Amino acid sequence: MPTCQNCGYKWRWRETFVKIFTFKSRLKCSLCEGFQYVSKKSRNRLSLVVFTPFLIWIPLVSFGVPKSYILASELVSYVLVFVLMPFLYKLSNKEEPML
Repeated sequence: MPTCQNCGYKWRWRETFVKIFTFKSRLKCSLCEGFQYVSKKSRNRLSLVVFTPFLIWIPLVSFGVPKSYILASELVSYVLVFVLMPFLYKLSNKEEPML
C-alpha cells in the first residue's frame, strides 16, 4: 500500500482506490494534508499491469476457446487488476517526469 513520504501514514486500500480514480496528478494525504505524487516506477508498472487483460484474449482466440470463456476470463482479469492496483502504488514528494 502507498505510504505518505511526509508523515509515514500508510494509506488504506479503500482510500487508495478512491484516490486513484480522481485522475489528478497529485494526491492529498488524509493525515498530514500534504500532496503526494505517484512515482515514475509505479506509473510504468501500472501501465503494464493495466494492459495485461488485453493480451489474455489473443492466445484464447488462437486456440479456439469459446467466446463465453474468453469474456469470463477478461472480466475476471479486469476485476483482479482493479483490486490489485492500490497495492502497486508508491508515492513520491515530487512529480517525476516519465522520460
